Amino acid sequence: MFRKIVIGLLAGLIVMTGSLTMTGSLALAGPEGTVRGESRDRVAILSVKDFNLQKYEGKVVLVGFWQARCETCDAYILWLTRMQESHGEQGLVIVAVNQDQDTSSATDLMNKIHPMTQVVIDPTGKMGSQYELEGIPSTYLYDRNLNLQAKFAGFVPEETKPEEDEIVKLLKKKYKD
Repeated sequence: MFRKIVIGLLAGLIVMTGSLTMTGSLALAGPEGTVRGESRDRVAILSVKDFNLQKYEGKVVLVGFWQARCETCDAYILWLTRMQESHGEQGLVIVAVNQDQDTSSATDLMNKIHPMTQVVIDPTGKMGSQYELEGIPSTYLYDRNLNLQAKFAGFVPEETKPEEDEIVKLLKKKYKD
C-alpha cells in the first residue's frame, strides 16, 4: 500500500515538472526548443527578450503582429497558418507576435496557429513600438539576408495576393544575393 502511494506521488511529480503551454494544457519539453503538446510538437512560445531575428538568417521571415480582440485577426492567424503550411519547407519562417496585455484572451487564436509558427508574446508593446506599427494586424517581410522588403498594415482576407506574391518572390532569391 505504502509503495503504491509513493509510486503515485512520484508519477505525479514527474508530470507536474512538465511545462504549461499558453493554452494551459500540459506540455513536456521536446527536442530543439519545441514544446511537446497533446498531439503534436509546437515551437516554444517566446517573450520579446528571448526573440532574436538574427537566428533566422538564411530564411525568409514574416513577422506578423496580432491581437485577440482584432476583427480580422482570426482570419489573419488562419492565413499565417496557411502560409506556414504552403511555404515552410521552402524556407519561410512565420513569427506571430501577440500584442495582447492579457495573453489569456489570445489562447483560442493561439490554438489555431500552425505548430511550427514561432509565437512571441509582447504584452507591453515593446516590439510593436520598435516596428512602429501602423495597425493590427501588420505584416513585415524580410528576405534571407534579414533586410526588410515589404510591410502591410491591416488585413483583408480576400486581398492577400500581394503578400503571397512577395513571399514567393523572396523565397526564390538565394541567401546573400
